[in-house]
Amino acid sequence: MGNNWENLLWEIAIFFTLGILYYFYQKKKIINFEKNKHSLIMNEILESCLSEKKDYPQSELDTLIESLDDFLQKKIPNPPLSLLKMYLSSSDCSKELKELISEGIIEIERDHEKK
Repeated sequence: MGNNWENLLWEIAIFFTLGILYYFYQKKKIINFEKNKHSLIMNEILESCLSEKKDYPQSELDTLIESLDDFLQKKIPNPPLSLLKMYLSSSDCSKELKELISEGIIEIERDHEKK
């Protein structure tokens, strides 16, 4: 009888320890995601811009792509929000890209307001 209680206590201790370890693992993942969120958003916008790029030169889009690439390579410290807003109001920007850019801008500005 005492052996059953001892086994139960050991199992509870093991599950408790695993739960604590899982909590800290998930907390670390969330912190890393929050730290890299701007890069993830800008990378998604860059990929979409590259998919929309045509064979002929598009000065606004080319400038935006270069600025996004510079941000992702950490050549500039802040995301190019002003260029994104300018391109957002451009007639060359497709509907899908406008939605993606506006969502990204909203998310980044929301993060800046929290800080």
